[in-house]
Amino acid sequence: MSRTSSRRRRWCGWARLLPAAALSLAACARAAAAGPLEKEMAELARQVMGAVKDRGNAVQVGEFVAKGDVARHGATGGPAIAKSLMEQLEKMGVQTTRSAELIVSGEFRDVTDKASKTTALMIKAHIEDRQGEPIVDLASRGVFDLTTIASLTGITLVAPPKAAPAEREKAVNDALDNIRPPCVEGTRISARAGSPYSIEVLVGPDPGDATPDLQTYRPRAATLDKDGLAFVNIRRGEVYAVKVSNRADHDVAVTLAIDGLSMFAFSENKEYEVVIVPKGQEGLIPGWHITNERSDAFHVSEYARSAAAKLLPSSSSVGTISVSFKAAWPADAEPPADEGAVNERSRDADATARGKPVDPKDTRYNEMTRSVGKLRESLGVHYNRSVEPADLPDSKPK
Repeated sequence: MSRTSSRRRRWCGWARLLPAAALSLAACARAAAAGPLEKEMAELARQVMGAVKDRGNAVQVGEFVAKGDVARHGATGGPAIAKSLMEQLEKMGVQTTRSAELIVSGEFRDVTDKASKTTALMIKAHIEDRQGEPIVDLASRGVFDLTTIASLTGITLVAPPKAAPAEREKAVNDALDNIRPPCVEGTRISARAGSPYSIEVLVGPDPGDATPDLQTYRPRAATLDKDGLAFVNIRRGEVYAVKVSNRADHDVAVTLAIDGLSMFAFSENKEYEVVIVPKGQEGLIPGWHITNERSDAFHVSEYARSAAAKLLPSSSSVGTISVSFKAAWPADAEPPADEGAVNERSRDADATARGKPVDPKDTRYNEMTRSVGKLRESLGVHYNRSVEPADLPDSKPK
């Protein structure tokens, strides 16, 4: 490849705040198997296992740092890479602990794969001891899935689904080579002007030991920095939610990630990948999905309240909210007219998403079956974990 706190922040019973029909969950067909990042981290984990098996069979998973073009985009997907590697190591019987004598860490950057001539995200790793003495450089791995790349890097991307593969590839290259500022209209953020898909970041005060109250959340305006990156100032300790609007004439499958970590990263259901927002509607995602009835609030300075989250390395003072959009439609219906050929080979189509129905009276989310198309748009919004925010608007979340 070449080229350049113990605090309680848990939500329960939100049906009164947003109709259950407005947000649904779908588990993509591929979820039964490993996802793109998980497959590559499984291969990397095998290399790590071979290096540490005679040295305590334990390793500390350190940081994975953005390099190259993705660093200019402010990519903060390292925690997602670290979490995936930790999970694969644990499956292989390798203990991941901060007390291990060996540390595995690395970097990720965008590259052009020499064989396929397509853009990929290369993940490199090495193992060293606690004195910083190198032990071994591991063979790099490559991620080609566009949604995964967007989640890990936070790039703003517009890739018309009906365009020829070469045109879509050029759109990806251009998005990585040059920072494309998202369209910011007050509190509303979208990948381009006139897009039917947009988000708003709603911020609430530090709840302390209390349960966060969505009624105290307010939309917070984003600004573009001198390089064109979108920022929302969120004070350390504050909580936030993400409102997604879909003004298209089709349902949309939304992938939401925080520092590359899917909103389902700590869910008890490991098959969920996307949230479905029906056409002409909007939905509020209040936090990390744990079950269909419960989530942990998105909180600046820590991830979800799980043991796995506490082990994730992250020294960055900047966080990234990444959102990707794909058309979704019933499995027995025709795709949107602008979807293009749904049977052509595509490195970002998810095929069919399946789920069992859940009573909407008793749950925050429904499950549904939807076919999911190609990645259409993605955007990234950064937040500084320590900067004082501007005054909040007076409007309340719908």
